[in-house]
Amino acid sequence: MSTRPGRPDPLEKTGEPRWLVVRDRVSRALEYRMLAGGSDLRAAITAKHAELARAGWRVESIPKKCAFFFADRDNDRVCVSVECFEPTEADVRRFRR
Repeated sequence: MSTRPGRPDPLEKTGEPRWLVVRDRVSRALEYRMLAGGSDLRAAITAKHAELARAGWRVESIPKKCAFFFADRDNDRVCVSVECFEPTEADVRRFRR
């Protein structure tokens, strides 16, 4: 019987850029921010998790070996994820830094 290789960590640092994206129920990008290559992806998604919690959102935990979490408030539900490709929506609101 062969052994199954471990799943890679999607939040491991990489030399390629990634995007922190907030999507609505129908997967439209509401906000996004580019994370430069070499960025700490886990720190970025954890910071967004804390930001939404402080703003009154009920946030779910970030699953192990996953690069997303869900949050809801009133009738709104969003998915926050680290993605490999830049969203292409024309009406996207970017994060302010």
